[in-house]
Amino acid sequence: MANVTQPWHPPGIRSVARGKYVAPIFLLAPLLAFLLVFYVTPFAFMVQESFRHSALDGDPDAGMTLYQYLKTWTSSRIGRVMERTFRMSILTVAITLVISYPIALLLLRLRPTLKTVILLVIFISLASSLIVRNYGWVVVLADRGALNVFLQSIGIIDEPIRLLFSETAIIVALVHFSIPFMVLPIYGSLLRQPASWSEASLSLGASHWRTFCSITLPLSLPGVFGGTILTFALSMSAYVTPLMLGSPSSSMISQVAAEQLLIQLNFPYGAAIIVTLTIITFAIVAAYATVLRKVFKADV
Repeated sequence: MANVTQPWHPPGIRSVARGKYVAPIFLLAPLLAFLLVFYVTPFAFMVQESFRHSALDGDPDAGMTLYQYLKTWTSSRIGRVMERTFRMSILTVAITLVISYPIALLLLRLRPTLKTVILLVIFISLASSLIVRNYGWVVVLADRGALNVFLQSIGIIDEPIRLLFSETAIIVALVHFSIPFMVLPIYGSLLRQPASWSEASLSLGASHWRTFCSITLPLSLPGVFGGTILTFALSMSAYVTPLMLGSPSSSMISQVAAEQLLIQLNFPYGAAIIVTLTIITFAIVAAYATVLRKVFKADV
């Protein structure tokens, strides 16, 4: 009996959709595996540890308890340090955004050679050691440092201002560290905007300021979102910078957690502080993303 060739049918919607997601999942597999091994798994153990008693406050084998979280939320010290950490992180984000957005706009309008030079400087700053940069700020902000000497030489101050080992020094160093993480996402978002849209707005009689507020800024909000989230997360979890440039009166929450883990050896309490910090950070990020979507109609 002769073979009958079956008519060809186009693949169904499900098979097309399945094929569409296979390549991205395959490309993301190494990153997902890395996050699973080096982030999700340790964090899961830390969550488990936070539900235990420590040898300092009970029987470690007594079973799961919320005692460490109750101690975290009722501690006046933790409350003060958490408020300080949040306030300094918000200030860092605001100052970094104000500095970085003009830099990203400038990069968009520069000639290719000069643009490459500035981007190279940003990448070098990103790759340089955090400790080296902090020591640089120690030299600049010290009582007899470069900044105080300069201000005294031009007559603005008569005696050195106490800048080092303060919240000001921490914020300055955090801003310096965060600028590349803010500039690059904003610049990438600006780079994707068609130049013809701004040109059309200007040709129809809109001012440069109105064009910026109506076209450039709204379309760059995804980059602003990415940069501000990175800066906020880095600031909330900062440890080395406040340790080197701050003082006990300006300590941040990561230092309190490290004190419990490394000095007091109270692992459940330190784990509870870290888990609480992580939850608060993710909650703030989710609320921020919701506001951008609902109020500013940003695609984030």
